[in-house]
Amino acid sequence: MRPTTLAGASLPARARRRALSELSVYHQPNIHVSTAFKMSSPGELVDDSPPEIDPYEILGLEREATPDQVKSAYRKAALKNHPDKVSDDQRDEAKEKFQAIAFAYAILSDPARRKRYDTTGSTSESIIDSEGFNWSDYYREQFQDAISSEAIEKFAKKYKGSDEEKDDVLIAYENSKGDMDGVYESVMLSDVLEDDERFRQIIDEAIASEDVQAYKRYTKESKLSKAARVKAAKGEANEAEEYAKELGVHDKLFGDKKGKGKKKGKDSGEADLAALIKGNQQKRAGFLDDLAAKYGATSQPKKGKKRVVEEEEPSEEAFQAAAARLKKPKADESKPAKAGRRSKR
Repeated sequence: MRPTTLAGASLPARARRRALSELSVYHQPNIHVSTAFKMSSPGELVDDSPPEIDPYEILGLEREATPDQVKSAYRKAALKNHPDKVSDDQRDEAKEKFQAIAFAYAILSDPARRKRYDTTGSTSESIIDSEGFNWSDYYREQFQDAISSEAIEKFAKKYKGSDEEKDDVLIAYENSKGDMDGVYESVMLSDVLEDDERFRQIIDEAIASEDVQAYKRYTKESKLSKAARVKAAKGEANEAEEYAKELGVHDKLFGDKKGKGKKKGKDSGEADLAALIKGNQQKRAGFLDDLAAKYGATSQPKKGKKRVVEEEEPSEEAFQAAAARLKKPKADESKPAKAGRRSKR
């Protein structure tokens, strides 16, 4: 078994993966961009002051870690744990984790701050420097930068095909007991349509060398199951293209049918697709605003098609009533209430 290195320590491959798995305390699933990225604003900080943390522990690093290792560990943790990649009910927890990750990087990426932390063991003392340090501004900058298309593409070039990705694939394989759905949910920037053959080669070689167990869920997976996974992935890809067409930027992101324009894969275009999703959400929000303007402020007289500005959000009852009125055919409005609507039973 080929020895590999984890932050300066020589470990067998399996032990290294186990250590990496245990260090990934902030791991979040690799949710597909069409449902995950909400492109929210940074919002309010969980804490106005920087958190008291051990930056090495947060990023899973040894104290001897090089600047490049610090940068790589931060980028990986930031992509996995960005608050825009989780459901609404997990958003506050994710923000707290992301703040810890961002602050850990603020300490370890600056030689002077890192030296002060290594000397004092205090994060608050580490950020007292001559040029000043505005925690709120720094957090907001890291929040936006973590999922920019440039940052993701730059990270993907280093990550794809690396030993780090190979370790992540095998960790996910072992944790999911051979379930490839679990592998794709866990490995960052993974795509069934692009990575399946490569991932299976990694796993097959590890099984052949007895580095990982040959789980039946993997070795006995049916062709039907594989086909269903590919079909679902194609559906997600088509959904992303539909978003792009709806907003008029399909050729820019995916290229036209004649080969013109830049063809972008899922990995390099995640942040751009996230912007499309944000646009869709804004359109839906605008529709709800129109509903509220039309039906929420009943005391306002109607003046043409001018939009009514309301001071308060309509109640749930008002919203449901408005939605029901919109769904009702116009012809029904002129008929008596008991105009003999047949039962569908």
